[in-house]
Amino acid sequence: MKLAICVPARDTVQVGFAKCLANLTARLAKDNVDYELIFNLGSVIPQQRNTLTETALEKKADYILWLDSDMHFPATVFERLKKHNQEICAATYSTRIKPQRSVAFLDNNNLDKRLAAKTGLHQVFAVGMGCMLVSRVVFENLPKPWFQYIWNEDTKDLSGEDIYFCSQANNTGFEIYVDADLSNEVAHYGTKAYLIEETNESNR
Repeated sequence: MKLAICVPARDTVQVGFAKCLANLTARLAKDNVDYELIFNLGSVIPQQRNTLTETALEKKADYILWLDSDMHFPATVFERLKKHNQEICAATYSTRIKPQRSVAFLDNNNLDKRLAAKTGLHQVFAVGMGCMLVSRVVFENLPKPWFQYIWNEDTKDLSGEDIYFCSQANNTGFEIYVDADLSNEVAHYGTKAYLIEETNESNR
């Protein structure tokens, strides 16, 4: 079995992500997992994901572990997703803006309905691809392009490439699962501007 770790990024990655990635690859090496680490730098995420997928398939990868460059995850992420024996299995995580919400969607017709479970394995309609394991058989059966932005008439905005991919997977007969236990150990790095008024200092 061969694993491709695919990372779409801009020109930098979070330090925390780099540490997690180092821990993951050290564990894979210890467990004698044949893996290839593939980065794609750019700013058009659907194109990056399509290119990364093509590269992974050309390298004969049996699985693609998608990791976004702003994610925190445990070194055991691959083995824990793989043990479920599903073609598509992921961890969910929080959005980076308020109101913070899970990125695991339960209903195609109601994107406000999100997965709230803290334990167990759960089937979902779609989930963000910041931490997702996908079997090559999925890409071999989905029409191209695998990833693209599409206009959502209900919300009057563009839906992400991950929602598009999950929708295509559902339409092709693949099921999507989220490991809620693993999700408790996954985090989404963000940025915040800290204001002086938020300090606890006071004049006495």
